[in-house]
Amino acid sequence: MRLPNIDLKELQEIKEKNFQDRLKFIDMYVEWLKKNPDKKWSSQQKKIIDL
Repeated sequence: MRLPNIDLKELQEIKEKNFQDRLKFIDMYVEWLKKNPDKKWSSQQKKIIDL
């Protein structure tokens, strides 16, 4: 059985981009939380938890 040819450098770049995207999302979400009243975002969290 032959193993696929995997470009480790490309995988590392994808991993880094994914990490940066996650950090951006966290920053955006924190800003949204700061700008919205607790009641609004807590009700949205409850909907997710209740799924």
